[in-house]
Amino acid sequence: MRWIIVSNRLPFSLNAAGEMVPSSGGLVTALSGVQTDAAQIWAGMAPTGLTEAAWAARPAAERQAYQPVFVNEALYDAYYNGMANDVFWPLFHYEGSLIRFEAANWAAYQAVNQQVAEAVAAIYQPGDVIWVHDFHLFLLPQLLRDLGVTGRIGFFLHIPFPSSELFRQLPVRQEILTGLLGADLIGFHDYAYLRHFCNTLLNVLDLDSNMLSLSWQGREVRLGVYPASIDVGHFQQEAATALTHTHYARYRAVKTYRHLILGVDRLDYSKGLGLKLQAFAQLLAQHPELRGQVSLLQLAVPTRQDVPAYQDLRAAFERQVGEINGAYSQPNYVPVQYMYTSVAFHELLALYQLADVLLVTSRRDGMNLVALEYIVSQAAENPGVVVLSEFTGASSMLSHALITNPWDIAQTAERLQQALEMPLAERQQRQQVMAAFLSQYTASDWAANFMRDLNLSHLPAAVQKTRQLKPSAALQQLGGDQQTPLLLFVDYDGTLVPICERPEDAVLPTASRGLLARILQQPNIELVVVSGRDAAFLQAQFGDLPVTLAAEHGATYYDPRRGEWQSQIWSQIDSWYPSAEAMMADYSRRVPGSHVERKQAAVAWHYRQSPPEFAHYQAHKLKEDLEVGLSNLPVTVISGKKVIEARAVEANKGYFVRNYLDQLAAPRRCVAIGDDTTDEDMMQALPPGSLTVKVGEGPSQARWRLAQTEVLPLLLQLAGLSAD
Repeated sequence: MRWIIVSNRLPFSLNAAGEMVPSSGGLVTALSGVQTDAAQIWAGMAPTGLTEAAWAARPAAERQAYQPVFVNEALYDAYYNGMANDVFWPLFHYEGSLIRFEAANWAAYQAVNQQVAEAVAAIYQPGDVIWVHDFHLFLLPQLLRDLGVTGRIGFFLHIPFPSSELFRQLPVRQEILTGLLGADLIGFHDYAYLRHFCNTLLNVLDLDSNMLSLSWQGREVRLGVYPASIDVGHFQQEAATALTHTHYARYRAVKTYRHLILGVDRLDYSKGLGLKLQAFAQLLAQHPELRGQVSLLQLAVPTRQDVPAYQDLRAAFERQVGEINGAYSQPNYVPVQYMYTSVAFHELLALYQLADVLLVTSRRDGMNLVALEYIVSQAAENPGVVVLSEFTGASSMLSHALITNPWDIAQTAERLQQALEMPLAERQQRQQVMAAFLSQYTASDWAANFMRDLNLSHLPAAVQKTRQLKPSAALQQLGGDQQTPLLLFVDYDGTLVPICERPEDAVLPTASRGLLARILQQPNIELVVVSGRDAAFLQAQFGDLPVTLAAEHGATYYDPRRGEWQSQIWSQIDSWYPSAEAMMADYSRRVPGSHVERKQAAVAWHYRQSPPEFAHYQAHKLKEDLEVGLSNLPVTVISGKKVIEARAVEANKGYFVRNYLDQLAAPRRCVAIGDDTTDEDMMQALPPGSLTVKVGEGPSQARWRLAQTEVLPLLLQLAGLSAD
């Protein structure tokens, strides 16, 4: 087995002598520390200055670990700058006003992804595991599938995934999502990003997921959260070297103020450098005693210097620096020390140790590893404090950082004051907890966790496990003694009767009622209809037939032996019902053809007769509004076939079936038949060996599948009757 790692660029460059110089990036470090027998091959764009002819002429030993992709310079610029950096980067960092979408750049993005896919497919061997990285290669997983790659494919996104409302602005939103879904495992830094991705799948592709996995084109796609880390041991080791101490002593000797606040960021709009300066200026304005005592040293690493938007960003930032220094400078004191450059590694470690506070004010950030580097580089006897934006992935990983909303300038200024005044014992305790955690979770742990889960993922060629059932073969598939009584749990809409445009039209035909009567005349057969319908409707359909009726997903049920309905609800319905009903009424007014159905333990919004596209979009919005508005209340929000329903937590077909079976004195052979997602709960509640049948298309945990027109023939076969 081999690991094929695919990224935008290969992890090496060429020096002036044409020699290969390996990169020392975080991904390279992470993978090099994973203990595995698998050989690693890197695929990606060839470094600048390398031609196909020059590559072919290099020794085979140098070439075996890499698969370069040679892309035309103009095509690469349109793919990388025109699409990846001018569309995906601002969109995923919530900077919609900076998006510059052009069809030609999208065509270039598609072409380069196709070229990379062909290069990877050319070296792929059965058993290889492929790991694709970042937003430059969104289309690659599905393109590899199209080229016949059947092995496991993972994808990891190193930047945030935006909210579904923002992502829907993307003209090529469906193409991006379907490209990603070619993977077996899709990973993110943070649960917020995963949640946004799942909501986006629902809103754009009408695809349900459970935050762990989803079903797509007959296979399982797994989802996961894998926050990136750093090479902790390397940072700790180098922070203790004589070279770092030398730089530290030099900086310390020229320091003329008491406190140093440090910022280390690329000069990018996502990093919130302007917000950082505003917070620092407010700190000085509100605390005159700190003037001359605290300085902000901002390292602004250059990036995309030829892009006008970044040139404007630099000019605006430098203007802010000048304004603050003009207002608060003193002889031998500069409030903001600004360096538009990067520094050598050991100098950076020395600055980490010198700084009393690391200030991170990212507007949006995938992870922000600088915060992790700062923590593990600290001297345990006198550590500094991290003030960290809540919009970074690191904020959900660093338990004892001071978290701030960078848009709240006053709050960030308060956090800075808190950090500067924090007692030594508290600083030590905070740093020790976070450093101990990071020592147990390094960059290699991050990579190993992802590859472990990818290796455990299902192969994409797996077929859907529900198989077509012929009614005549049903008894052969039903286990147990033939003398044991038969218990049938059957859904109503879409199962006993076809789905109708108008729910009130879905009445039980007289012929079907007659067939059910014949079935129920057979000994040892019991029929339980489990439906989302209300009690009055079900009672009207089945009349005097000896059928147990579970209405509103089991919230109440009718026992024909007792001749009465019994409620199964014990929670407080009034705590959520009025709000749910009001929200649904609002949506009903705005969506033509929709209406609200009020039940005893549920309220439902139906939109089967509404304009399809408009109603479909509104249904997703309503579901999100209900889930947020009714969170922490005893209510479940579900989406069915052209319906959104809020129901009491006890109104669950699975709960009802389990309770019903628990009350039985003798064992039963059990069958469950249904067409909806709510019926999955019912099927999973049955004992092993039961017959579970999915009606119609769609993913299901059922063992068997058949058409709606075959349901009654199936019931007749189970009762040992013919259809004549």
